[in-house]
Amino acid sequence: MEIRIEREELLRGLGRIQAIVERRGTLPILANALIVATEGSITLAATDLEVGVLSQHEAQVAKPGSVTVSAKKLFEIVRELDDGEVGIGIEDGSRVSIESGTARFALLSISPEEYPTIPDDQGVDFVQLEASLLGEMIDHTLYATSTDETRYNLNGVFMEADAERVSFVATDGHRLSRVSKVLPTPVGFLEAGIIVPRKGVAEIRKLCDETDSSVEIGLAEGFLVLRAPGLVLSSRLIDGEFPNYRQILPSDPSQRVVLGRERLVHAVRRIALVAHERSRGFRFALEDGKLELSASSPDLGEARETLEVEFSGERFETGFNARYLLDCLGAILAKEVVFELSSELSPAAVRPADDPDQIAVIMPMRM
Repeated sequence: MEIRIEREELLRGLGRIQAIVERRGTLPILANALIVATEGSITLAATDLEVGVLSQHEAQVAKPGSVTVSAKKLFEIVRELDDGEVGIGIEDGSRVSIESGTARFALLSISPEEYPTIPDDQGVDFVQLEASLLGEMIDHTLYATSTDETRYNLNGVFMEADAERVSFVATDGHRLSRVSKVLPTPVGFLEAGIIVPRKGVAEIRKLCDETDSSVEIGLAEGFLVLRAPGLVLSSRLIDGEFPNYRQILPSDPSQRVVLGRERLVHAVRRIALVAHERSRGFRFALEDGKLELSASSPDLGEARETLEVEFSGERFETGFNARYLLDCLGAILAKEVVFELSSELSPAAVRPADDPDQIAVIMPMRM
């Protein structure tokens, strides 16, 4: 194999795969990128067996072929090179040569025949989605996924669709977020629902930032596949059953309070400064015309802040984890949020005041 490619083009492709390659895994080949050169272009591939990417880049190909090389080291080398063309070839069958200007490098390689197969777009039926809409739905849900590997079915975003809408849902057992949007085209393969792992969803989100128009999504054998111009991204699905989240969505709240989002965010951040470091809990108390936030810690002291609200009736007091509430408020873009409360020990719903399609649910804390 012998190619020449513009540094910026190669750097863009290598930068995209850095979060995908497996650097500390049991299979050394997964730390490598696969470069396949054909007439007029190269395909850059990387996978950790869960998430895979295939990206195509224009190049001058003097000799077609394929090679694998350390993705991290090649990225670091190309990043430090001056602008211009980069030449990549094979030396002695086991080394990859990289040259640009007067700089020369030779990196060890592993046979490309050992590289795992990465799903492509062949035989996949795709549905087109606006990249901005897909990115927005991920932003509203990804934060609520679980990081507890023993609860693998919560380690991703649940995606489902009916005839008119597609919904994304995520939960870690302490909070839940759901967003639902009307789509012009039905997404039939989501009718039964799928769970896409957290890492795969994060890579999909990055892809949404790279395009101003639309992307295509489809379902392969056990994988969600996304296609954009010059790129195919695949994510293995989680084989598990997502819990029936509808059971915990509050349906008949006894209290409904509208609050300014920014003001509430800053108040919770201040109160959280003295909250117990492990629980991050604080009190949320409503009474005539005001919301009182308070927290205390035996090692630090206490804090209290009052916000004016439209509320009348008996005092209502509950408690929340400050980090969970701040994560929820951070995923809402509206100027005002609506809190829907049923009882002191019931889940609380938080919605944007101007968007009925989005809801977050936070479990209360005993204070």
